[in-house]
Amino acid sequence: MEREMPWTILLFASGSLAIPAPSIFLVPPYPSSQDDPIYISCTAPEDFLGANFTLFQGGEVVQLLQAPSDQPGVTFSVTGSETAGGNFRCQFSVMGEHSQPQLSDHSQPVHVSFPAKIRNLQKQRERESCWAQINFTNTDMSFDNSLFAISMKMTQEDLDEHQKRPTSTSSSAALPEFSTFRTCQ
Repeated sequence: MEREMPWTILLFASGSLAIPAPSIFLVPPYPSSQDDPIYISCTAPEDFLGANFTLFQGGEVVQLLQAPSDQPGVTFSVTGSETAGGNFRCQFSVMGEHSQPQLSDHSQPVHVSFPAKIRNLQKQRERESCWAQINFTNTDMSFDNSLFAISMKMTQEDLDEHQKRPTSTSSSAALPEFSTFRTCQ
């Protein structure tokens, strides 16, 4: 049984695959969420006008575009919801001798990632926090394996003396409140 070899292998074997790789880069505006479009520019060397370009994510083809006949490159527009970010590469092809398409090498990879939402990070920090603040208005001392609270009981004499001392406008004659912290276990 005779099988035909793919033309890309034949071109590689014949040494005709000497087309340089295109350049690739992200184009502003950069995505701020997965709902935003991703713009990726892929440009061939100046001698290769009107080439056909292929954008890859991993080993999968994402999009195909042809450059205008007077341009060496294209800008792909991919929505973030279609892709989960990651590494993208591009490649271009031109017609070679005997109307045979010739492929360039793959470009260097460009990495696309999406920033995490601040609100989600804040909620995660709150869930992972090991401290909880507990306020008490009046107590002597309590101890509960990991809860430490100490306060003074003020006698009426101490309270009267406290009221006679010069105070700022924010001071009050009420018994002081204090806070304790309990560690998570």
